[in-house]
Amino acid sequence: MVHRRGLVQNASDSFNEHPVLKHGVIMAGCDTSPGRQLQVASIDTKLSWYVDKEEYATDLTYDFLVFDEIHAQVQKFRSFLLAHNKRRQELGLAEPFVLGLSATPQHKELNKLFSKIVNGPSPSWLIENGFLSPFRYFQATKGNLGLLVKRGDEYTEDSVAKAMEGLAGDLVRDWKAKGEGRATIGFFPRRSQAQEAMELLRQNGVDAYYVDGETEDEERQKLFRHLNNGHIQYICNVGVIERGTDIPRVGCVQLCTAIGSVVRYRQMVGRGSRVHPDVSDCIVLDHANNIRKHGFFEDDIDWTLEWGERPAKTHEPRATVECPSCGAIYRGGKCKQCGYEPSPREIKAQGLEFVDGEMREVNRDKRPKVKKQTCEQIMVDSLYQAGRMNGSFKQALAIAYRAAKEQNTRFRVPAKINIAGQVFRPVPYGHSDGKAKVSKTYGVVVGNNNPEFNPYRLS
Repeated sequence: MVHRRGLVQNASDSFNEHPVLKHGVIMAGCDTSPGRQLQVASIDTKLSWYVDKEEYATDLTYDFLVFDEIHAQVQKFRSFLLAHNKRRQELGLAEPFVLGLSATPQHKELNKLFSKIVNGPSPSWLIENGFLSPFRYFQATKGNLGLLVKRGDEYTEDSVAKAMEGLAGDLVRDWKAKGEGRATIGFFPRRSQAQEAMELLRQNGVDAYYVDGETEDEERQKLFRHLNNGHIQYICNVGVIERGTDIPRVGCVQLCTAIGSVVRYRQMVGRGSRVHPDVSDCIVLDHANNIRKHGFFEDDIDWTLEWGERPAKTHEPRATVECPSCGAIYRGGKCKQCGYEPSPREIKAQGLEFVDGEMREVNRDKRPKVKKQTCEQIMVDSLYQAGRMNGSFKQALAIAYRAAKEQNTRFRVPAKINIAGQVFRPVPYGHSDGKAKVSKTYGVVVGNNNPEFNPYRLS
């Protein structure tokens, strides 16, 4: 199940490749084959056709559900799952196995759907083994980044648009210097800026086009095919090609917008990660200091289900150096792009230095960092501390909030707590059990690592 028509088509096309997996397609406007055991579905169509007022209006249920791009539409997937599982129970069937797929698993309600994250191979491993395309990074002409205003994890739309005003000519010049000849996707903050860039690209002989959220599906897919077939060179877009778009020929991603969240940054740059036999690597042209802020696509990130510990809030990229000769951004030493080796003075001028052979930011605290605990780990430790002092759940919460503050983490009570291999739910806010001893509600006291049955155990 996916959340966009194009993603339904991508999945169906993949299942039709060798070896063919016979399947049905559940999406408005398509022929359906409901009897087939494997289905590719639009979540919007599933909700529209089969879910009515939280009731699942069919006996066609599933043993195994795979939600792709799970971070994008958590509430829709959850609404479907609640109705679907209720119907399974009425039919005397077991709950399905549920797998969520995402390259950027971050959403504040993911922990209401899933109990754990299973990491696949790292991006660096996938690149080294030929499953993803390698990247080269370049600092291009910057906008007026001092105008950026952040709200939550992202910059405000107005501040990004103002910061990137008047850059169209530089965008074209920088692309022709570094990305010409490569199938390119350009990301812009506003339609007017994307359209202005498209016109300037065309005036300079570039076969450029533009898409946004109002572009018809058929026209959008046609442009994607033309870019992938080499018939056009450049697509300017606003909020359309950020995730799930499969155009393997893309060899350049031009970031003509400032990106506040590492999640959106990874999704945008990832449009150039597909492998294509005619493309050796992907160039990233950055006009808003995004690379310095978020790091490289191939850098590992410690993803978590805890919203307070999300990478958009906690991720710290490794230091980089910008080559003064060609503008390439890399991790020190000789520039792989042009062979130039910056002097120690040039490196230090960028606020960097080498420590034990590794590039570091000047004045960065050299003390080894202790890995922060998740909110669940803090909660479990706090329950045991409260248990040792014969305290209550309310006292455990106070300990947890204090511990989170000490490691500069915003504490949120986790949806589930794993104690000695058993899963519990927290005492609801305001419930009288909050004042009861945790030795009673959770069985956690000194020397007791095997909590007995209580009303808060889930499994």
